[in-house]
Amino acid sequence: MIEAQEKIRALFYSNVTDENHRFEFDLFNVSVTQKLWSTEQDYKELVGLDINDFQEPPYVLDTKSDDIAGSKTQSISTMTSQTRPVNIQEYCRHLNRLLDGFFMNSLSALDALAHQIRVLYDFPLKGTKPEKKAEDIYISKIRDMLLESHPKSEVGRLLQQKLKPEPKPDWFLKFESLRNCTTHESLIGAEISPVWDQIERCYKAPKIILPDDPKEIPFTYIENREAISFCQTIFDNIESLLNEVYEAILTDIKNNNNILPIGKP
Repeated sequence: MIEAQEKIRALFYSNVTDENHRFEFDLFNVSVTQKLWSTEQDYKELVGLDINDFQEPPYVLDTKSDDIAGSKTQSISTMTSQTRPVNIQEYCRHLNRLLDGFFMNSLSALDALAHQIRVLYDFPLKGTKPEKKAEDIYISKIRDMLLESHPKSEVGRLLQQKLKPEPKPDWFLKFESLRNCTTHESLIGAEISPVWDQIERCYKAPKIILPDDPKEIPFTYIENREAISFCQTIFDNIESLLNEVYEAILTDIKNNNNILPIGKP
């Protein structure tokens, strides 16, 4: 991806001398890379989150109530000489922080790409000077704009194939729903019960299940969608899509005789 981005940037700079246009291009070019990196870091932290790191220190003697779905810290009366209670509230907060970051950053990477495409394909800003500003652009919207204004665009064809509007790809539909939920709500709200592993002498990693459809209240978990494996799938799909889009952009630039921005035919 980085190599393709660098080629596109070099071609853009060889065609465009206006500093404001260059700044706008770089703004979104860097943002795509940053958002994808942040997504990967959130995922790595999620994988590495260890419930054993949230055991109460030895001097904690009281039972604490949790404000997440009625969960409670393990009662001190149930402790053995080998175990200490887990602060479930703190553990769930970290889970939600990482899931919030993952879903927000991953879709933001695609939306930043959409803005970069807007610059490359010379879609005009709204308003009049000096109030001109970019309208809200999302990956689905830039797909439709390309299909309408650049019907022969490889990028438009690719986005129509990978992110067709009806029916939406199953992975994207579920991903989008979870991302929208993280804007206002927390995904992890169910009680998590720590299980002590007598052989390993530590708490077992709990299985974190994502809700089937966050729009349905209360949450249901019939699909048994495990968070880490689902996030891995989402990251792989988004990284692959970004790579394919940048290669398609290079094809469109080549078909436009290496001239940028690509104006409406």
